[in-house]
Amino acid sequence: MQYEFLIAVALLVALDVVCHIVAAVLIVPLFESPPPFRPEEGLPDPAADRIDFLTTHGLQLRGAAFHTPHRPPRGVLLFCAEMGSNRWSAPHYCAGLLANGFDLFAFDFRNQGESDCLPGYTASHWLTEFEIDDVLAAIACIRAQPAWAGLPLGLLGVSRGGGAALIAASRSDSVAGVASDGAYSAADVLLHYARQWGHLYMPGWLFRLIPLWHIRLTLTLVLALSQWKRGCRYPSLHRALKGLTHKPVLMISGELDTYVFPEMTHRLILRAGHAPGDAWIAPGAKHNRARFLNRDEYDQRLIRFSEAWSQPLAKPHVKQELTR
Repeated sequence: MQYEFLIAVALLVALDVVCHIVAAVLIVPLFESPPPFRPEEGLPDPAADRIDFLTTHGLQLRGAAFHTPHRPPRGVLLFCAEMGSNRWSAPHYCAGLLANGFDLFAFDFRNQGESDCLPGYTASHWLTEFEIDDVLAAIACIRAQPAWAGLPLGLLGVSRGGGAALIAASRSDSVAGVASDGAYSAADVLLHYARQWGHLYMPGWLFRLIPLWHIRLTLTLVLALSQWKRGCRYPSLHRALKGLTHKPVLMISGELDTYVFPEMTHRLILRAGHAPGDAWIAPGAKHNRARFLNRDEYDQRLIRFSEAWSQPLAKPHVKQELTR
């Protein structure tokens, strides 16, 4: 009897594993499908200084420095563009900072804009360690510029660039503060849509019986399969946020964002150890459109946030940012 019981348990476990694998294989193509984002692209600014720099794998990234008319600048902001956009979109989001004494540095991620491409890698809206490498390389580039020596450094990232900025800020002592617009966690988005669409693939009553831990296990397998397929690694934004407790953080998202829902942004700011007031849900805005509808408030919030991290540093912190 005991032998038969063990066989039955083994068969159930094997069946469960097969169900996880089949579900993950079905979900991966949906997970990798690009959402209908509308990236904001800017036009080249002849007044900007071109600054190119190297990132991992020997790739060269194209950068641009935008200078405030106020000299000397109060600080430097590194802008991380969204997927499908380029460095020239930076002044749109940061016009208020440029007018209020902050220099701006922006760049094109690898496989994006005019930067070099990594062979065998196809960039997508999902953040990988490759993009974080690029942000850390940009930080090192800024710290190597004599004109910016000793100036406080802040980060602003949009959408996928927002996640890259948050994680890079958690890993770099050089970053004094970080803001994001439309940042999202792959785990949060994947879980949300799995729970929303699960009833399309099985009877609703059956899906409601599946425990949450079981769904999370399948989604973990989805991420693993996608990483193997794309030859990349997805970082955990949730774990990284724990490293931002003692830095100023501002998170922005749109009230009508149908991809990054406001509750996702609220969960992220709490995971970072900050108050709900450090997240701003822009009224009436969709994904990455907060400044289009709320230009003055957007600029004022970004300025106030930048004033919080731009206090002069007693001694500039210089270290090698790239570790891989």
